[in-house]
Amino acid sequence: MSATVSLTPPYCLVEELAQVLDLPAEDTATHVDLQRAVDAGRTWIDWFCGRTFGLSPVDTARVTAAATLDAVPVVDLRSTSPGVEVDSAGDRTFATTLTAGQYALEPYGGPPFDTLRLWATPPEGTDPYVFVPGELVRVTGVWGYVDERGRCPANVAQANLLLGARFYKRREAPFSVLSQPELDAFQVVPRTDADVLSLLFPVCRPGSPGAALLATQAGQAGVYGAEWVMV
Repeated sequence: MSATVSLTPPYCLVEELAQVLDLPAEDTATHVDLQRAVDAGRTWIDWFCGRTFGLSPVDTARVTAAATLDAVPVVDLRSTSPGVEVDSAGDRTFATTLTAGQYALEPYGGPPFDTLRLWATPPEGTDPYVFVPGELVRVTGVWGYVDERGRCPANVAQANLLLGARFYKRREAPFSVLSQPELDAFQVVPRTDADVLSLLFPVCRPGSPGAALLATQAGQAGVYGAEWVMV
C-alpha cells in the first residue's frame, strides 16, 4: 500500500489520471508515480499561467515586494479584508501592521484583486504610510483564480490530466523518441502539447510565460496567416 500527498488545492486527482490511462482501479502500486506526474503538471501550469487555481486555505500568507511608493502586486487575492504587515525594520519581523483605512484593493470590482494601493490621504485619525520600493509586505488571506462556481476551472483540470499523462508515459520514450518497431515507425516527442496550450491560454495572467507565448504566436499569425485547426 502506498501513501500519496497532493498539493493543495489539487487540480485533478490521481484516480482521474488512472482512469484516463486505463489503469486498473485496484492497481494502487502506480499511485506514487501518478501523484508525482499530477504534481509536476500542476507546478508547470502555475508557472506557465503566472497564477494558482482553486481557493487556498484560509489565512494563507504570501510575501511580496512593494513595486512603488504606494503599491504592492497581489495575484488573485480573494479576501476583501486581508491582513497586511510590512517589514518596516528590514529584519523580516513584519513589525508594522496596516489598517483597512490605510489601503485599498484594486480593481474596485474585485475580487479577485491584483493590487494593494495605499491611500495618500487616509481617513481622519489614520496615519498615511509610504512603502520603500522593494520593501517586503506580507498579505494574509484567501488566494486563487476560480471559475463562477468557486472551483478550479475545468480547462485547467483537463490540462493537468493531459500533462500528468504525458509525464507518466514519458519513461516509455527514452531520448524523447517514441517508437513502434513492428511498424518501423519513430517520432520525436513534441516539446509542448498544443491542446494543453489551447486550454491554458485563456487563463494566463498578463506578464506570464503563457501570455508572452500567446502574444508571440499572435504576431506570427499576423505575418504568416491564421493556422487551420480541425475541431
